[in-house]
Amino acid sequence: MLPTETTECTARIAVFSKPDDIHELADVLKEELGLHPSDAMHEAHLVPCVLTPRLTSANADRIATAIEQLGIRAEAVPSDELQAFDDLHTAHHVACRMSGLEILDLLGLPAELIPWDDLLVLSIGETPTESSHQQLNGEFTMLSSARPVHGVVTDTPAHTIELWIVYQHPERVYRLDGSKLNFESLCERKTNSTRINMRFLLQEIFRRTPHAHLTPAARQFLDQDQLPRFRSPEQLQSVTQLHLLMAHRLTS
Repeated sequence: MLPTETTECTARIAVFSKPDDIHELADVLKEELGLHPSDAMHEAHLVPCVLTPRLTSANADRIATAIEQLGIRAEAVPSDELQAFDDLHTAHHVACRMSGLEILDLLGLPAELIPWDDLLVLSIGETPTESSHQQLNGEFTMLSSARPVHGVVTDTPAHTIELWIVYQHPERVYRLDGSKLNFESLCERKTNSTRINMRFLLQEIFRRTPHAHLTPAARQFLDQDQLPRFRSPEQLQSVTQLHLLMAHRLTS
C-alpha cells in the first residue's frame, strides 16, 4: 500500500467536482492509493471534497493528475492550507442579532458575538448520531453526554442534523447539533420539528450573510428543502474543508 503518513511535508487531494462514473474514480483511488475496493468506493462517493489520505507532496501531485485524466478537476493541496478543525466548538444555543450571531452559554447568557461579516462558510447535513467519544482522524473529538444503561431500551434517533459555521478573525468553527440545540431564539416560528427549526435557523443566518459560501448540501436544504445524509462526521468535515478552501481562494 502506498504510504500516506511521513515525516515530510504532507498534502491532501482536493477534488472539486463529481465524476461521470463513480467507479472509474474508485478504480484510480484503489490503484494509486492501494485502498481496499470498498474503501476506494467510499472515498469516491465523498467527492467533491478533500480526500481523507495524507500523502507526500510528490504522490499527491501524481494522483491528482491521474484523477484529472478522468475529466475531474483535482489538486494537491499542502496540509497546512487546510483547516484541521482541531479547534471545533459545539454550541447549544445561538441567536441572530443585528450585529452578528450570538453564542449563548448553557444558562442562556451571551458568551460570544460573531460579526456577520466574519462568517465564511455554512455547511450542513445529516450524520449518524454519536453515543460516546469519537476521535475523527486525530483532528477533533466529539463528546456526547449519553451513557448506555444496561437493560434499558431508549428511542435514540439514528441521525442528527449538524450545521457547521466557519468564521474568521480568528478562523474558528462552531458545530450546532440539531438534537441538542436550543431553538428558543426562533420565538413564534419554533416548531416541534428539529428539521424545520434547523432550516428556519439556516435561512435566518444566510439572510444576514448573503456573502457566505454555502456547501451544495446547504444550498439544497435552503432551496429545495432536501437534506443530504452523510455517512459519517468525517465526510461532512471533508466537504467543509473543500468549501473553506474555495472560500479562501475566492476572497483572495
